[in-house]
Order: sequence, then C-alpha cells, then structure tokens
Amino acid sequence: MTTHRSPRRGKRRPRRGTSLVEILIAAVMLTVAVLGLLGASSSVTEQMGAGRRQMVAASIAQRRLDSLQSLPCTVLSAAGSGTGTTNGIREQWTVTGSGATRTIVLSLTVPRVNRAYQYSTVVPCV
Repeated sequence: MTTHRSPRRGKRRPRRGTSLVEILIAAVMLTVAVLGLLGASSSVTEQMGAGRRQMVAASIAQRRLDSLQSLPCTVLSAAGSGTGTTNGIREQWTVTGSGATRTIVLSLTVPRVNRAYQYSTVVPCV
C-alpha cells in the first residue's frame, strides 16, 4: 500500500512581502532619523548666524580701530573714550596709556546676542 502525501503538508513555503510589523518598525526608524537631521540642521543654522554676526562685528571693529589708529597720539589721548553705533551694533572704546604707546580697547554689543565682543590694539606714538 502506498500513501500519497500532499506536497504542501509538512513543507512550508517561504512568505513573500513584508509584514505590517516590519513596515511599522521601518517607519519608526525613519522618523527618528529625520528628527535627528532636523535637530542637527537647526543647530547648524544657529551656528552659521552666530558666525555671521561675529564676522560683521570684527569688520566694524577693524574699521573703528583703523580710524582711531590714524589719529595723532595727542588727539587720541585727548579723546579718551567714545561711543558710536554702526549698522545697529553699539561701539564703545577707551584709550589708555601714555608715553610711547596707547592702548585702545573696543567693545561691541550686537543686538540679540548675550555677549559683547571685545577687541584691543596697541598704537605706537612716534
């Protein structure tokens, strides 16, 4: 006597396609990755803005220091200190020293920034 077995019995065919659980896990992983990228891009944008503000402040400082250095030491010493505003950035400078050199300290306050940028230079008096 021979018995016939159905070919489907005992052997399982591999399933094709993806299950709902696999799709949900992939969606969660993709969401986490996208949120991470959004957080990083926000930080990069903030840093670029801060770098741009510092570059503008340095440019204004360079112009102000150049204009002060072009003055004769007697005029520079008599001025002592001063303030000004350029492109919304508040400038405040003081001149100290006597004899052969003068020290100029320039402080810049940039709107919407919690700190002041400070620059200084020494001017030789000849």
